[in-house]
Amino acid sequence: MLQIRLFGKPQVICDGTDITPELGNKGCALLCILFLRGGDYYAREKLAAYLWPDSAASAAKYNLRYTLWKIKKSTDTGEGGRSLIKLDREYCCIDRAYDYVCDLQTIDEIDPETRSADELKRACDAFGGELLEGYYFNHCEDLNELILSQRIYYEKRKNRLLMKAAELYEQRDMLPEAVGILERVMEYEPYNEQLALRLMTLYERGGDRSRAIRFFNEFRNRLASNLEIYPGSAITQKYAELKAAPAAPEEPAAARTDAPGLHVQTYCLRAVPCFWMADTVGKLLDAIGNDVRPDDRTLLRVLGAIQPAAAVCAGAEGEVTAAPAAVAQAFIRWLTGLAARQPLAVHIRRAGEMDDVSRGVLEYLLAERPAGLTLLTEDGGALGDMSSGK
Repeated sequence: MLQIRLFGKPQVICDGTDITPELGNKGCALLCILFLRGGDYYAREKLAAYLWPDSAASAAKYNLRYTLWKIKKSTDTGEGGRSLIKLDREYCCIDRAYDYVCDLQTIDEIDPETRSADELKRACDAFGGELLEGYYFNHCEDLNELILSQRIYYEKRKNRLLMKAAELYEQRDMLPEAVGILERVMEYEPYNEQLALRLMTLYERGGDRSRAIRFFNEFRNRLASNLEIYPGSAITQKYAELKAAPAAPEEPAAARTDAPGLHVQTYCLRAVPCFWMADTVGKLLDAIGNDVRPDDRTLLRVLGAIQPAAAVCAGAEGEVTAAPAAVAQAFIRWLTGLAARQPLAVHIRRAGEMDDVSRGVLEYLLAERPAGLTLLTEDGGALGDMSSGK
């Protein structure tokens, strides 16, 4: 049995043995090209041009023959010479009759109209990262462009599958599951107004009107700060309706806690350095308004490197950049100073997905326990030791 993973760090396992090192980067790229082709034949001449564009034609053909031989040798079943790749003098393709599983083919074959929400979510979880993550081939511009375009295509496909899963969960009134998926898509489509409106509607349906209002403010600030545009009429009207509606008799469950003072709910995203810190700055500024003390302005100028709204509030001009260490130090000083003036409770969603820079800051805060600052899980419980992954 052959197991092929092309999303995330590529890996090829044959009968329990990892043969990826034997195939090399070009061998994995060759498999990727052929799987992208499906079961159709691919011209060997074109493959050689993709993988060895700077080599003479004879050398490129030799390199291709050698790479194909390595794949054939590593995957040959010994039963009549069958291997993963069928080839002749001019063409080659994946042998669909071979005993294998490939994540790319599995994802291609998913029909969102015939799968359950759970099946679609599990399929998207199997993506495991970008296509050929981390791969870049010097002097192979056509190959790099192909990989990049396919990364974009599959990211969009994953989001479409997730959107369908959210729709199915919503139909079954499984609102927390639907919200979680749409928030996940929002991380990759932060300016999608239709998606933002859908999230606001689900927050409202779930009885969390204040969360919908806060989300609109965050979305509006993101559009204004990064794109210099403002939300359209549909989502703005929804916001006006939410503001005009009477407040719910109880606060959301996530906000009910014995911790005193102002509560904000923040998010983590491992792929973006300083993401949790940036999100925390934005949420707190939105909650306390733009009444920034003069002695905070220098710190907020540094924080503007990760949160443009902070730089705007601080009166900074132009683009602000800072090293992660400087950002971390400024964030700690600003947050602890703010907590000293008024009690703060920061709820952290998906703490296990926190980026490395933010994780270091959080570990420091957990160890020092600054006065007035409470760090909580998303459901209001005390946050555990980050070194344990909790």
